[in-house]
Amino acid sequence: MSPKFIDDATREAREAEILQTALDVIARDGVSGLTIDKVVSKVPYSKGTVYNHFSCKEDLLTALCNNCVRRLADIFFRAARFEGSSREKMLAIGIGYMLHSQFDPTEFMLVISAKTPSVTEKSSQKRQDEHQELETKLLGTILQIISEGLANGELTLAPHLSPAQVAFSLWAMSFGTIALLQDNVERCGVRQEMTLERELTNHANLVLDGLNWTPYTPDHDWHASVQRMKATVFSPEVEALKARWDTLT
Repeated sequence: MSPKFIDDATREAREAEILQTALDVIARDGVSGLTIDKVVSKVPYSKGTVYNHFSCKEDLLTALCNNCVRRLADIFFRAARFEGSSREKMLAIGIGYMLHSQFDPTEFMLVISAKTPSVTEKSSQKRQDEHQELETKLLGTILQIISEGLANGELTLAPHLSPAQVAFSLWAMSFGTIALLQDNVERCGVRQEMTLERELTNHANLVLDGLNWTPYTPDHDWHASVQRMKATVFSPEVEALKARWDTLT
């Protein structure tokens, strides 16, 4: 019997259903608890059909990671169009990242899991190539903001720093702050008194002041900027989070 043909729309819908099911399994059992068998038990498709879409568990993880990066690329794109200084746009990147992590905490943490050798060595080349393309797009937006700051004189890089190094340091700072202060992460020590939005803004300003990126922290109302970002650029994310919180109260 010849294989049944499915159109692109059906294939994409099927893959989306499988991926959402995998994400639900991870949210409940953790990354280590994800198996193809668990996914198959919760979708209306055979194991063979699931394997037609994803070659292994690691391929599923990379596809989930790619979905996350794709959404982040859209968030970063919008942040870069915030009506403000280049430094405000860079802070908007972090705020958008934070809102994404609050709405999809499981997916947010999957980006790191999907980069481990045990995953990258087994996932398909197609997924790996897609990941590289998406990450290049993501970092390209950050580099665009850095270029804007350099061009208009708001940022002057020290001779030993490259734009790529600045982009990486800001990405690392944002990810680390968000990961350590997420609501689902057990807090201890000094973290007990910290709130995510405030500390993310503070940490970003520490780094940006250190890079001599103007306007400096004392010269601008950064809280007002964050509120304007949330009201304009990120209103869909803010409204989605509010709707979710309302259902839990």
